[in-house]
Amino acid sequence: MRKTVTVFGATGTAGSACVDELIEQKLFDVQVLVRMGRDTDRSTMQGGRAEAGRQSLYARWQASGVKLVEADTASHASLIPALQGTHHLVSCAPYSATEAQYALIYAAREAGVERFVPSEFGFIYEWEQFWPTDTEHRAMARQKAFIRRVIELAGLDYTIIPAGMWPEYYLLEPVAVMGDGDTPMAWSTGRDVGRIIPHVLAHPASRNAVCPIAATAYCSWNELLDVRERLLGRKVERHYLDAAQWKAAYAAQPPGPIRTLMAIGVAATECPEGMSLWAHWNARYLPQFRGTPLAELFPDVIEPFVAAMRASLAP
Repeated sequence: MRKTVTVFGATGTAGSACVDELIEQKLFDVQVLVRMGRDTDRSTMQGGRAEAGRQSLYARWQASGVKLVEADTASHASLIPALQGTHHLVSCAPYSATEAQYALIYAAREAGVERFVPSEFGFIYEWEQFWPTDTEHRAMARQKAFIRRVIELAGLDYTIIPAGMWPEYYLLEPVAVMGDGDTPMAWSTGRDVGRIIPHVLAHPASRNAVCPIAATAYCSWNELLDVRERLLGRKVERHYLDAAQWKAAYAAQPPGPIRTLMAIGVAATECPEGMSLWAHWNARYLPQFRGTPLAELFPDVIEPFVAAMRASLAP
C-alpha cells in the first residue's frame, strides 16, 4: 500500500518545491493542508505568497492528483480529521510560525500519523540551543529542540533535516562572512531544501534520525563568493567577521530582519572547531541527488532575491 505524505506550509518556497518533488517522485500519495478562511501564510523575511499565486499552485497540484485538505491549522479539533489517513506529515512552517507545529503534533498523534518531519531546515538546533551567546536565534533553537521532545512524547517517529545556510539570505553586499571563509559548510537554497525532503523521507536510514544535508553545495564562503564574482564579472564586497565581531555587531543592531540574520552569524562563528555542524548526509545516502548548479542558482534565484531584499530594506 502506498503511503500518504501531507505537507503543511506548502505554498512557501520549500513547501511548494517539496510538493512538486513528491509529485515527480511518484512514491507517495500527496496531500496539502490548506489554511481555512483568513488564516494566512507568514514568512520570516518577506510577505507570504499572494492569494492568486496560492490558487494557481492548488489548481496545478490538483491536476496532478494532489488532494487538498482544508483545516483551521491552529485548531487540533479541525486538524485531526484533516490528517486521518496520513502516514508522514511534513512541516514547512516558516521561522515566524514555529509554534504552529504544537497543534500539528497533537493532531498527528490523535489521527494515527506515523512520522513527523518538523521545520528544522537550518542549523542543528539540538546543539545550537547550548551555544554560549543568548540571541533570538538561540531562543528559536531551544524551541525547536523542545518541539522534538514533544514529538517523542507523542510517540511519533521523526526525521530531522538540518540544511545549513540558505545562501539567498546572506549575500547582500557588503557580504558579512562568518569566520575566515575557508571552512566548508552546507548550503541549501530554499527550493533545494524542499526538493530533497521527499528523498530523505523515502530513505530507510532517515527514520528517527537527524539527517544534516547540503542540498545545494558543500563549499566554503570563499569558494561560493568566487563563483559569484566570476558570474557577475566584478569583485563582491565582503567583510570577514570573527565570533567577537559578530557578537558586537548583533548587540548594536536594532530589532528587525538584519538582526535576525546576525544572530545566525553569531551561532555559526561560535560553532566549536571540529563539530560536524555542516555534515553532508546526502553525499552518503543520496548520491544521486543533485542540487541546483551555482551557475544557475545565482542569476535565477540569488541575485533576484538579493535585489528584492535590498529594496525592502531601503528607507
